[in-house]
Amino acid sequence: MKKRSLAILSEVFFTERDCQRFGLNILSKYFDFYLIEFSYPILKNHSINKTNNKEKIYNVVSIENYNDFYDFISNNPLSFYLDKMNSSFLSFRIRLLLKKRNTIRIKENLGLLPWVSYKINLFEKIITLNKRGNLPSKILKAILNKFFSLFEPRVDIFLYSASMSKSTQSYKVTEIWTHSFNYQNYLEFENDDELENIGSFALFIDQYAPSHPDYETHNNKPPVTEKNYYKSMNSFFDFFEKKTELDIIIAGHPRRNQKTKNDWNGRRQIIGKTHELIRKSTIVLSHYSTALSFAVIYRKPILLVTTNEYFNSYRKYQFLAFSEALKTDIINVDKYDENEITNNIYDIDEETMKDYEEKYIRSRYSSSNDIWNHFSKKLLKVKLNE
Repeated sequence: MKKRSLAILSEVFFTERDCQRFGLNILSKYFDFYLIEFSYPILKNHSINKTNNKEKIYNVVSIENYNDFYDFISNNPLSFYLDKMNSSFLSFRIRLLLKKRNTIRIKENLGLLPWVSYKINLFEKIITLNKRGNLPSKILKAILNKFFSLFEPRVDIFLYSASMSKSTQSYKVTEIWTHSFNYQNYLEFENDDELENIGSFALFIDQYAPSHPDYETHNNKPPVTEKNYYKSMNSFFDFFEKKTELDIIIAGHPRRNQKTKNDWNGRRQIIGKTHELIRKSTIVLSHYSTALSFAVIYRKPILLVTTNEYFNSYRKYQFLAFSEALKTDIINVDKYDENEITNNIYDIDEETMKDYEEKYIRSRYSSSNDIWNHFSKKLLKVKLNE
């Protein structure tokens, strides 16, 4: 019997980490699988050479325009596609084409972040857009996104992780419940002997705030300046270490280069081991990282920190959302009260942790099986469109 076909359509080049997170090798065992990437010039610097992956058993297809995709789909009809495209004219046309060819559209929400529970008024939205830079183009993009979303085909299948990931569309869809990417990482975790005798420490989860490469990809201004950010953070770390008698270790952001300079006044920075470091830490300091899921899973005390620049940037509502979800205050390291750092920072509210886990990590409906094996088995039972 011929395999069903499945593709992931992405406007961002997949890194090796993305390939693992989305279980491409697993999907390829169940389907004729394709990873289809849009090769926009701005993204070419972020491409990786997946052909060096000896375990690679999937097809990577690069397209530059609609005709490229039309030619591909004419020769390789798809049963399903996991839609990782943004809202653009090209993606809009591609979705319509796939709808005409009865290809089943799938969306996932497995990397869910908290968001504020209240509505942000139009004036505040415009101010926030302006802080990102290039306001006219941002407003035009927002208008076009809204237009495309009104007329694009419906989603047929949603892949959900936690209760807040459930969509609010008015029409009925097929639901597949699993868990978040970070919970999958937790299930697959293997102890790292290199960190076995690391001792007691506080961990800061680095988000590469001044220099993250996604700013270029999304045409956003960095929310902080390098000079001010590291000066403020390191000054607070000096105080925190003296007050708590805990050294701070930096969980370096995975997009940092191992060879870049140490921005943390010589503090130990470890890249690529955030999960393990959180598990072994005494307390976790962070801005609004998705990795805080691990702190919740392992029931670690969490301290949210920001700077004047960071909080007054377009990232303000991310800080407020995490503060609301974790029921904890935000410490502004540029104007904090030293009495805020007491033994109370080690307190853990179990009910808050359970609530966060249900809403953003895994719900009571979630499967504990491997995400992509579970997803594939469910998908094979779905009736194809005629």
